[in-house]
Amino acid sequence: MRLPIGIQDFELLRRANMVYVDKTELIAPLLAEGGRYFFARPRRFGKSLLLSVIKAAFEGRKDLFKDLWLEEHFDFKARPVIRLDFSRLDFQGRSLEASLVDSFQQTAKEYGLTLRSDTPKSAFEELILELSKIDQVVVLVDEYDQPITDFLFEPEKRNHHQTVLKSVYGVLKPLDGYLYQVFITGVSKIGKLSLFSDLNNIQDISLNPKFSTLCGYTSSEIERYFPDYLENAATIFNVPMFELWNAIQYWYNGYSWDTVQKVYCSFSFLLFLENPEFKSHWYETGTPTFLIEMIKNAQIDPFSFENLQSDAQPLVATNVTNLDPIGLMFQTGYLTITKKIQSMVGTEYELSYPNQEVRVAFSRGLLEEYSQLFPSTIGSFALELRKFLYAQDFTALFNRINQILASIPYEIFLKKETYAHSLLHLIFVSTGLRVQSQVQSDPSPSGASLGSRTSTGRIDMLIETPDQFVILEFKIGGSSEDALTQIKDKEYAKGLIGKSIVGVGVVFDLDSKTISEWKDEVLS
Repeated sequence: MRLPIGIQDFELLRRANMVYVDKTELIAPLLAEGGRYFFARPRRFGKSLLLSVIKAAFEGRKDLFKDLWLEEHFDFKARPVIRLDFSRLDFQGRSLEASLVDSFQQTAKEYGLTLRSDTPKSAFEELILELSKIDQVVVLVDEYDQPITDFLFEPEKRNHHQTVLKSVYGVLKPLDGYLYQVFITGVSKIGKLSLFSDLNNIQDISLNPKFSTLCGYTSSEIERYFPDYLENAATIFNVPMFELWNAIQYWYNGYSWDTVQKVYCSFSFLLFLENPEFKSHWYETGTPTFLIEMIKNAQIDPFSFENLQSDAQPLVATNVTNLDPIGLMFQTGYLTITKKIQSMVGTEYELSYPNQEVRVAFSRGLLEEYSQLFPSTIGSFALELRKFLYAQDFTALFNRINQILASIPYEIFLKKETYAHSLLHLIFVSTGLRVQSQVQSDPSPSGASLGSRTSTGRIDMLIETPDQFVILEFKIGGSSEDALTQIKDKEYAKGLIGKSIVGVGVVFDLDSKTISEWKDEVLS
């Protein structure tokens, strides 16, 4: 069966005999009368296909559900459905109002109706009332926030769209009795839009554990639905299946909204299966330039993204006039939940990169912003640095890093220890190796090759290659001998098992923006 790459239409997917990972058992509870739901996920996670499946079910298209779980567990009674898909509306070249009216008119036409109203609010209201003469109406809204998030930095247009949408969504509450179900998707709750305050019965299921795998693929689903493609990838890489799985999980698994169940971004993983190559498929579909600039301007340490703390508010809501970069990173898929701590005073979440795909790609984007280097330059030196680390050629390694640092204009180089450490962190992460900075607890993403945490200090940087651990201690001033001695005296190598261990003391000179000296020693 063919891979459904980029397919958002359920009927097309089924008619074309493409692979459909059956999510209908999870969908079934959401089809009950009176449901009012909001569901947030990052882009490319299958929200549009989810709504297409729900639409087909409510339209009575039982034929499309052959051999799926829902086939025998739903009545498939046909009901009138309004689907408002903002990802397909043209509000760039024409007004949002005109696009909305056209969308409502098109739906009316499908039911043999003609709307008299010429404003979005009145047209939406008229459409609901007319369709309710057939039966209670199902309203599905896809990417409800896109007319606002597409214009975050154009306040005049953004505010205008916000006013228009507020009036349109304001129709739903007074017409609640005419509605069978409402299901809304987006990236985030937009504050001051009134949707969630006016519709006080809407249920946000974004962080509900029952629906944490509603979008995206789990490991068991991948094993069940894509065995031939996995075998093909294992053949291409000439590795046993368990080794391929370890690499796939490290690169692409890890998104979680309940800390227990993890999923792959379906779009990214399908691209990998189509052309097995470990790279950042998902990230390449849209570079978050504004988000990277926000992080740099806010002077957030890049290595802090490996372990951040937050309460629930920035994870589910966005204030468009005061954007929170950490909240945006979570909502757009660059961070995920790794731990949830509940108490009587509130819930605390720990966040981190979901996987290596996002870690490497986002770090390279940050490095471009920090250094003003071209992506091709970063890609080239990343390959060189990886080879030098494999060979334990630290002279070549640091000489090459100094060449990179020398290319950064003095006017953008900040003479601060955190800036230097951030640059070095991003440079090493760009190699694609396992890299963590400021390590205090078990630093392994998989926990497979690292033992207990160091209890006598904080490791500046830990790099893992296929056959070694490299511990780096950085000093601003001082000597490389002192830095190396600190690694040994504080037993930073304690708990690292299964590979050889190399300690490297490094001195960074802020005035010359160079690594002025280094000393390495095999520790075990």
